[in-house]
Amino acid sequence: MWITYPQIINIFTINSNGHKPIKTSTMYGNFMKGSLIDLFFPRFCLGCGFIGIYICPICESKMEKVKDSVCFYCGRPSFLGFTHPRCRHQKGIDGFLSIYSYNGLFRKLLQESKYKGAYAVLYTLLAFFHQRAFRNLKKWNNLFRPIITSVPLHMQRIRERGFNQSDIIVEQYFGHKLINLHILERTTDTAHLANIKNKNNRESHVRAAFTFVGNSVPKTVLLVDDVVTSGSTISECSKTLKENGVQTVLAFSLARG
Repeated sequence: MWITYPQIINIFTINSNGHKPIKTSTMYGNFMKGSLIDLFFPRFCLGCGFIGIYICPICESKMEKVKDSVCFYCGRPSFLGFTHPRCRHQKGIDGFLSIYSYNGLFRKLLQESKYKGAYAVLYTLLAFFHQRAFRNLKKWNNLFRPIITSVPLHMQRIRERGFNQSDIIVEQYFGHKLINLHILERTTDTAHLANIKNKNNRESHVRAAFTFVGNSVPKTVLLVDDVVTSGSTISECSKTLKENGVQTVLAFSLARG
């Protein structure tokens, strides 16, 4: 089995925690600084081949961004991504924000980090700052003071990958002040939803796949995932949370399809 450059970098950039790669800067001035591993196994931009980083600022700037905050259900513009009153579901998502469109280079980056175990690629992408997204998330925080939790993976999937990409997003985007409480547990090891094209089949695969494991019930929860396409997974998470007493469920993803 072939080992890719990003996977090699993961092997040689483990810190004292045993599983988290060392975060690197995306500034050009720091590209060529680093350990001997960068000399023998240089990092290349997955967009243009620029040496020193998995995605350079130029390629990142060309990645398609989500321009407007929209309602999770109808896709029409909505203030701060809140679900329109007419679109609300009793156990559904109350607000949704995202940064990228799930296509092109982002899809390639996700495949490297998520399915090939090269999570150093994800750390590189998360180092880029997006003012509009952070401004909206800050407004959410001021309004709701939500508990932050990542969409969980089944333990079998974590053993296969070695990490949960949503945990990394929580750590990097929301910092250490906001704790990822892991109030949900994935009790069913479902098939890869990316391979299931029919939305109804996706919904049936994740039905009753989650269990609430929190010690207390928060008023508002912010769910964090890497990508949302059909929305089946976070919708099922929302259903589980609200059935256990959560009043408001917000959702954030790096990309939406």
